Amino acid sequence: MDAQTKIAGSKIASERVEFPSRRGNLLVGDLHRNGDGDGRWLVLCHGMESTRGGTKQTAIVERFVPKGYTVLRFDFSFVGDSEGEYEDLTVSGEVDDALGALDFVHQFGGATDCTLVGSSLGGLVALLAATKAQHVVSRVATIAPVADSHLFTDGLTPDAIADWRSRGRRRVGSAFLRPTFFDDVMALDAPATFSRLKVPVLVLHGDADSVVPPMHANIIAASTGGPVSIKRFAGVGHRFEEPGALSLLLDALEAWLDGEVGK
Repeated sequence: MDAQTKIAGSKIASERVEFPSRRGNLLVGDLHRNGDGDGRWLVLCHGMESTRGGTKQTAIVERFVPKGYTVLRFDFSFVGDSEGEYEDLTVSGEVDDALGALDFVHQFGGATDCTLVGSSLGGLVALLAATKAQHVVSRVATIAPVADSHLFTDGLTPDAIADWRSRGRRRVGSAFLRPTFFDDVMALDAPATFSRLKVPVLVLHGDADSVVPPMHANIIAASTGGPVSIKRFAGVGHRFEEPGALSLLLDALEAWLDGEVGK
């Protein structure tokens, strides 16, 4: 770990940390300690094409570190400061990254209460990782989460899939991915995996989301083995960029955590 620095424009201290993904890539993150050592952690999983420096990630740090949480935010492989090429992204690979972050938390010690917080694709990753690390994860909070990774491949024709394979890359969103992304998605049954998750889950979703349909919240609620709470935000899109939307998001996350922590 490096010496402490500050988030730009903030009084909150940050320590650069490095740890391995379970797939071997070196991951880079920022650790924000609350200083009280009471064991409450938030581990943040950013969305597709985002990084640990995203607006929601920074806002969560600003809100929750002063409230006594230690927060770990990190770059998934292939983005930000972590190792790899973006075209190699897969959902299963990001799950291995999240598990590497949880290994770091477990080995760091002192984390008696750990909440995974995932946004968009990071929400799906957080849910899948939590099923494999319920000895570490106390609960999962998701923001506009993908509930079924087939969202990225539904509608592809056989010719489009063949073209993807022959070219070796295809645009998904605003960047290119290799066919391994498609193969991984087709092999993954996320809702069936959610059935093994017994910890409490929160879903925060705008009802005007045009990127991840709001009905994905219903898939999570119907599939997950533990209690699921859903909070919908009227007129709010995928990125919570509308006036006041981010504050409402943080308020809802805080209220849920206040009710769940210590149970």
